[in-house]
Amino acid sequence: MRTIREPAREVPVVAQADVVVVGGGPGGLPAAIAAARHGADVLLIERYGFLGGLATAGLVAPILGHTASGSSTPIVAGLLREFAERMHALDGAPSWEESARERCIRFDAEAFKRVADEMVLEAGVRLLLHALVVGAVMDGGRIAAVLIESKSGRQAVTGDVFVDATGDADVAFRAGAETRQGRDFDGQVQSMGSFMHIGGVEGVSEKQIAAARKEVERALRMGQLRFYHPGFAGVNTYHRDGFSPNMTRQAGDPTDVFDLTRAEVGVREQAWRLLTLLRTMPGFEGAYLRQTSFQVGPRESRRAIGDYVLTWEDLRQGHKFTDAIARGSWWIDIHCPLGNTYPVHLCIAECPRGARCPFWAARHGAGLLSRDELRPPQGDWYDIPYRCLTPKGVDNLLVAGRCISATHEAIAGARIMATCMAVGQAAGVAATLAAGSGVPPRAVDVNEVQRLLRADGALV
Repeated sequence: MRTIREPAREVPVVAQADVVVVGGGPGGLPAAIAAARHGADVLLIERYGFLGGLATAGLVAPILGHTASGSSTPIVAGLLREFAERMHALDGAPSWEESARERCIRFDAEAFKRVADEMVLEAGVRLLLHALVVGAVMDGGRIAAVLIESKSGRQAVTGDVFVDATGDADVAFRAGAETRQGRDFDGQVQSMGSFMHIGGVEGVSEKQIAAARKEVERALRMGQLRFYHPGFAGVNTYHRDGFSPNMTRQAGDPTDVFDLTRAEVGVREQAWRLLTLLRTMPGFEGAYLRQTSFQVGPRESRRAIGDYVLTWEDLRQGHKFTDAIARGSWWIDIHCPLGNTYPVHLCIAECPRGARCPFWAARHGAGLLSRDELRPPQGDWYDIPYRCLTPKGVDNLLVAGRCISATHEAIAGARIMATCMAVGQAAGVAATLAAGSGVPPRAVDVNEVQRLLRADGALV
C-alpha cells in the first residue's frame, strides 16, 4: 500500500482527568456518571453531537435484557432504572413496572438524549462532543494520553484511568492491547443492521397490514428486497403512531470505513425499496420514511481480550462468578456474518443452511440448536465477571459495552444494551477506585466494587 509520511508535530494537551471515558453510548454513559458520582474528575469524549450511542444514533430500541431469561424479574437496575424512570417522566418510556412486564424498555430516542445530557451534567462530568479518538500515547504499559481529532484540530487528553466504551475497542486496539474480531476461523463479524421509522400509517387496518406483509414476503422470496424477515409493522419504540422495524442486514467489517460506507448506502436503499413497495398496497398510499438511523448499527466488532473470556457455555448454563459485576440474560443472538437474508433469520437456531454453513462446518459440526439451548435456564441469568473488563497488555484501561472480553458467540448475548449499561456502571465505579488509590484497575478490590454497586441500586 502506498504511504505518505506525516511530519512530526507538537500536540497540545487540552484536558486532564482522573477518569477519561471514551464513547458516550450505553457502555460509556453509565461509566462516566458512576465515576463522577463517586468523586472522580471525569471527562467523557463522544464523537457525535449527542449522547446515547446506538440507542440514539442507531435508533436501536427497545432496551433488551434487563429481566431474567423468560421472566419479568429485573436483573439490571441501578443507573438503567434511573434512566428509564427519567424518560418515563418525560413521556418517553413506560413505567419501570410496565417495562418489566413487557421484558423490554421501549423509549423515545429524543427523551434518551435529554436524560443523558441531564444526568451527565448533574453528576459533574465534563463533556467533549464532536471529538473522535484516533490514537493512544503510551508510557510503558500505561496510556499516558489519547489523541483526538475535531474541528479544533489534533489534541491530546491525559488521564489516570481510561475507559474504552467505543464499541469497537478503538482505545484498546490503539494502545496495543490484545484484541480479536469475529469468528475464530475467519474473523467474520455479525452483520450490521439499521432501524427505520415509517409514518403515515395511522389508519391502516390489521387486514391491510397482513396483506402487505404477504407482499413483502413474496418480494423477499423473489430477491426484490433484502431483509432477514418480513415484519415491517414492528413497533419497537415508545410511541405507537408508526412502525419502527428492525429488518436490515449488511455484512461487513465495522472497523473498515469502506465496508461502513457500503453498509450505510445499502440499508438506506433497502428502506426506500420497502417504502416504494408499501405505497402500492391499499392503506399505505400515504406512508413515508420519518427517519433512518444516524449510523448503521454494528452488532460486533473488535473485542478486547481480558483476564477472563466469557464463553457461550457461560451464557447457556447461567454461570455465576465470585467477581460478578453485572448480569445478562440475552441469548446467543448471532446475525449471519455472511449477510444472508430471508429466509435466514438467525444463525445457529434458524438458518436453513444448517451444516452447510461454513460456521458450523468449521466450529460446531452438523445440526441446529433450538433457541432454548442458546439462552440461560428459565428465570436465570449469567454473570459478567470483572475480569472481562480488564484487557491484557494495558495497565490503566477498562473496557465497557460490546467490546468486553468474550467469544464471538458470547458477545452475541452480552452486547445487549441493558447488559452494556450494567457493565458500564461497574466500570465507572472501578475506574474511580483505581484512580483514587493509584493501583491498576485489575488490582482493585472487587468486593468493594460490588458493595458500591449494590449501594447504588445495581443488582450484583
